Amino acid sequence: MAQVGSHRGLTPPAVAVHATSAAHSQILALDGIRGVAILLVLCYHLARSLAAEFDFVNRFHLLASFGWVGVDLFFVLSGFLITGILYDSKGHTHFFKNFYVRRALRIFPLYFSALFFLLLLRAVWPDLGLYGHASDVWLWLYLTNFVIAVHDYGAFGLMDHFWSLAIEEQFYMLWPFVVFSLSRRGAMFMALAMCIAAPLLRTAFALTQDNPAAIYVLSPMRMDSLAMGALLALAIRGGAEGMAPERLRLPAIWGGGLAVALLLLTILVTRNVSPHTLPMETYGFSLVAMAGAATIVLSMTTSLRHVFENGVLRWFGKYSYGLYVWHPILWMIIFHSDKARALRNGEGTAEMIASVLVAVLALLAFVMASWHLMESQFLKLKGRFQ
Repeated sequence: MAQVGSHRGLTPPAVAVHATSAAHSQILALDGIRGVAILLVLCYHLARSLAAEFDFVNRFHLLASFGWVGVDLFFVLSGFLITGILYDSKGHTHFFKNFYVRRALRIFPLYFSALFFLLLLRAVWPDLGLYGHASDVWLWLYLTNFVIAVHDYGAFGLMDHFWSLAIEEQFYMLWPFVVFSLSRRGAMFMALAMCIAAPLLRTAFALTQDNPAAIYVLSPMRMDSLAMGALLALAIRGGAEGMAPERLRLPAIWGGGLAVALLLLTILVTRNVSPHTLPMETYGFSLVAMAGAATIVLSMTTSLRHVFENGVLRWFGKYSYGLYVWHPILWMIIFHSDKARALRNGEGTAEMIASVLVAVLALLAFVMASWHLMESQFLKLKGRFQ
């Protein structure tokens, strides 16, 4: 999953490209898209835990097993909003300083607090058995994805999901220099090249290597999702050279519809919703990115925005960064630790419901405390770096 982050969640507010009222509407809708993305991820991991611990496999499990696309949707949102911020601030004083300080204020407090929590957990519960086998140093350096690519999933145990945060951080380190150095058209060409190169790299790797984890977690393999969002952000900017979002509505309908249709056809043919099938590894991720980009366009230009402006979805969008960071950490302890199994004293329906309630309440408590006691305090400092 992936985080960019702002006062609203994983990504910063949309930059006002057109009228102020339209920009405000875009912010609300994009919060809702974030909410959908985190709900997909939550359902995905909940379904996996229930299947593993309680043998609970039904239609919900099958549907939720496609929830991994929520991370890809976060990638597209990140590319879209970060590129917009970078382009709109290009030429301003302290371009790099302001960007990186604002990113750090949003991302680092929660990220590193989770790592300190891990250190504390290791100290008080050394025999938990959910820590993985890789050194924590790679977590602190945002290189989790490269280690998983070499040593497979489980390298970091309950911190494995930080691979997506590593991809986002690697994107932040490099992409500002691209936007700063190139013209709008040059940056669009670069983004388009990334959209083309990623599936080609995945295809070459999938046909020559037996390493699904590397295809899924390495930045070069996943850069088309980020680049798709970046390309969209640049397309609707540039003054007279840019395109009003309304002009992209029809292409979004056709392109997004085609992407969804091909994804459904792929699932029907393979009878598998896993991201680790050959079709999904090669062209499937790009189709998901296309559908995500189309969703952003339609949320800005059609009545679909009213769906994403729903208060519940926007609430989840606001807290999505914290939800993403904390949910696997807490849920693995609650569902998969030996002590939790002993406390359940069974694998029946009552035990499953009780575990789900504890998992959800613990997650909400952590997220709300993290936001109000820590994250929001750091976000107040962002105004000093405009």
